Amino acid sequence: MSDRLTELQRQRALIQGHLAWLDQEIVAATGKPAMRSDFPLPAVKPVETVPMATAAVEPLADELIAKFGAEPKGTVQDARKGCVLWFIFAMVLLGLGIYGLILHSRSLHAHDTPPVKKPALESTETR
Repeated sequence: MSDRLTELQRQRALIQGHLAWLDQEIVAATGKPAMRSDFPLPAVKPVETVPMATAAVEPLADELIAKFGAEPKGTVQDARKGCVLWFIFAMVLLGLGIYGLILHSRSLHAHDTPPVKKPALESTETR
């Protein structure tokens, strides 16, 4: 079998096991049997659940949010300022690149043009 087929079969077995566990939990919570599926489900070991002390977790969560939470308004302004600065930086680099190409192009074609002769100055006394 190919690795892809093996992986797909493994994923299918995991999902079927999870569905079987959900059925067991629904039966335990409501007392009514869940809908039966047409495909056979693998045997599932019961999952040990650890009860959470929600009363102890909520103050800790609020404390962590207060300690590490950032102001969203300041974050948005910082991001906007950073984007504007990067845009300006990119435009300066683009301008310098174009200017450099123009200078380079002029230096390559400078020998192609004949020298410009200056016209002789005419005297104003010939009249």
